[in-house]
Formats: sequence, structure tokens, C-alpha cells
Amino acid sequence: MKNDTSLSRREFHGFSLAGLAAVASGACTLLLVRCGKSYPEKVVGKVGEIPVGGSKIFTYPTDVEPCFLLRPAEDTYVAYSRNCTHLSCPLFYQPDEGRLHCPCHGGAFSVADGSVLQGPPRKSLPRVVLERRGDELVATGMAKS
Repeated sequence: MKNDTSLSRREFHGFSLAGLAAVASGACTLLLVRCGKSYPEKVVGKVGEIPVGGSKIFTYPTDVEPCFLLRPAEDTYVAYSRNCTHLSCPLFYQPDEGRLHCPCHGGAFSVADGSVLQGPPRKSLPRVVLERRGDELVATGMAKS
């Protein structure tokens, strides 16, 4: 009885090509998912719903990701993730200073563009893309940083 576990050269190349094809397919799928990620559209507020200097908390793009809708000026609405980019502590809006403050480690972000004003965070806040449709404010995606 022959118990030969060795592979012929042809079998080896066949298995190698199949493995390489599987890896390439997985990598292409991952790239397409990350680069072509689509976001849901969600009404997150109405024009005039919050006062100037006010804020509203909502979730986007999933129901477990808290965000801020801010109204820093009469005709200006912006939205950002509510989690600090340092250690995900919740941020608090300080309209008089035009910033979002992290009480955990003293970080601060600009309301104007989400950039870091004060460390330890090094990354800007993820910004929610907003569209105004009539009197509705609609989240349509996350801006690339």
C-alpha cells in the first residue's frame, strides 16, 4: 500500500494559483468596500429647530455612533462625531469659545472645521456631510479626512 503525500509540480502550482486567486479576490473586495462605502441618508434636524449656539445629539451612520448637530451662527449648521479621537470620550459643545471640549484629557476641537485646537488628540473629528433639503437637514455621509 502506497502512502504518498507528496504533491506533483502540477498539483503544487494549481494549489498555489488557487490560493493566490483567493487572496487577490479578498483584497479587491476589501478595497471596494472601503473605497466605495455608501452611507444612509438620515434626517437629523430641521432648520430653526435648535437656537444659535445650540446643539442636538443624534446617531449616524449607525444607531450606536453619537454625533452633534451644531448651529454656531444664524445660517450655519455643522455636524461631527461626538467621540473624541483620542480615547472616544464624549465631547461637550462650548459655543462661546467655538469649540468642542473633551473633559477626559483636556482636548479641544474647532467647531468651524473639526480640527484639533488642543491636545492630546492628534486627529480631527470626523465630519458628517449635511445637505439642506427645504427645512430638513439630512446627513448623507462622512467626509474624508
